[in-house]
Amino acid sequence: MNRKSIPLFIFMLFLLLFAEKKAKGQMFPWSLQYISNMTTVNPAFVGMWDQAGLIVSTRTNWVGFAKAPLSQQFSYFSPIKDQRSSYGFNILNMSTGREKQLSLTGDYSYQVRVDMTHYLRFGLRAGFVNFDNNLTDYQLYPDRIPDLEFTSDVRLYFMTTVGVGAVYYNDKYFISLSVPQLINNTFKVNREAYSSTQEFKTVYLTGGYVFRLPKSVRIRPNLLIVGTVGKPVYLDAAGIVYLPSDLQLGLNLRSNGDICFSGQYTFSNGLRIGYAADYAIIQDIRKWQVGTYEVLVGYDFNLYRKKNVKPNYF
Repeated sequence: MNRKSIPLFIFMLFLLLFAEKKAKGQMFPWSLQYISNMTTVNPAFVGMWDQAGLIVSTRTNWVGFAKAPLSQQFSYFSPIKDQRSSYGFNILNMSTGREKQLSLTGDYSYQVRVDMTHYLRFGLRAGFVNFDNNLTDYQLYPDRIPDLEFTSDVRLYFMTTVGVGAVYYNDKYFISLSVPQLINNTFKVNREAYSSTQEFKTVYLTGGYVFRLPKSVRIRPNLLIVGTVGKPVYLDAAGIVYLPSDLQLGLNLRSNGDICFSGQYTFSNGLRIGYAADYAIIQDIRKWQVGTYEVLVGYDFNLYRKKNVKPNYF
């Protein structure tokens, strides 16, 4: 395949997957700062820049809502010495009210050189999900009338999760396509209407380009398109400014009516700290909560002491 036709092929594949689908809802990336941690939406990014690293983050949704969604993540990633592949693993804990979901997944990526400056990486994510929901603890009605759907708790363990992805890139731009969840884990016995994995049949198409400005400033516009079978397309237009003082500032405009501000600072020893705040602008939910917030701490290090390590702009 000619390298110039690869971006067109990826775009056409995305259109074919979601042509003539009816709109009923929306899907969103779970991390507010995905634009600086692309492994959250595509395992093919794992170990791309020849460095190992750790990431710990906490996201609190809709502050002001009781029992609002809470997400916590721990990730480790590393290239494999003297090879074109990398690996990583992720622990993701998510809770909403009494509903809890714990995911443990491993990532593997492999790189193919297209020409002197362009590369194609393939990624695989696999693991399991534990899900539980104490339905019997919910009080649904003031007069305590029982509901047959809430007479037993839900306990589902070691449900399989598999995802794939690919990214075509060079030092200036990238085009990424991924399906984070290929398997639909649904409840059994009168639970058909519930799903324990909300990303089923969801495709993430994203791309970005790094522009060089005077005084070592970089700007990277980024567009994320998320399509789910039976749901409307979700758009996230973002931009990051990389300043020479190791400070980066980001802005996201989302099709669900949210706006997100983010900032991240990297210390000389490889430690980085990030913060993001997301606010609803045009949705009615803005009246009842004061925003969604995420704190991230990462540490990148040159595990194999390579002399030349590429700067990481995505």
